[in-house]
Amino acid sequence: MGKIIFFTGGSRSGKSKFAEEYIYENHYKNKIYFATAIAFDEEMQDRIERHVKRRGNTWKTVEGYKNLVSLVKNDIDDANVILFDCVTNFVSNYMIMDRDINWDNINLSIVHEIEDKIEEETINFLEFIKSKKCDCVFVTNEIGSGLVPDYPLGRYFRDICGRINQLIAKNSDEAYLAVSGIKLKIK
Repeated sequence: MGKIIFFTGGSRSGKSKFAEEYIYENHYKNKIYFATAIAFDEEMQDRIERHVKRRGNTWKTVEGYKNLVSLVKNDIDDANVILFDCVTNFVSNYMIMDRDINWDNINLSIVHEIEDKIEEETINFLEFIKSKKCDCVFVTNEIGSGLVPDYPLGRYFRDICGRINQLIAKNSDEAYLAVSGIKLKIK
């Protein structure tokens, strides 16, 4: 049965680095990097390149933010661990990509429908992982410690991502919080 390991923290807290170190310290041999980021601009491209360089070439990379199970099902039986980096990008991409929505004037039923789809996608992925021998290390931003966004999309994102973080953390076997480059075990 696959274990779920959860790393959270603020932006630039060291959470991705700690997640990678966890994988190396536990001597996982066959590794999948599940990348959910999309390089929309030069800054994001640079960030992605830095992550790739830090990891080296011993990882199989899978990219995407929807139909998660289908993206890894052909490789998971040969893998020991998946690094899912990150939940925050998964949620934001699922919310905005391929949608033409005026978030300032959206019907709440549409927001609930989007959240339900994200939750369903997450639950399906968690159940899939738990049915396999492959562990999964999730990385996400702790978004509940900041200010309440003053625009609707920011608030909807914060609420949905917060609930998805709770869902994954609840289902995790281990959980860590990164704060200013310090790793704290919280579960």
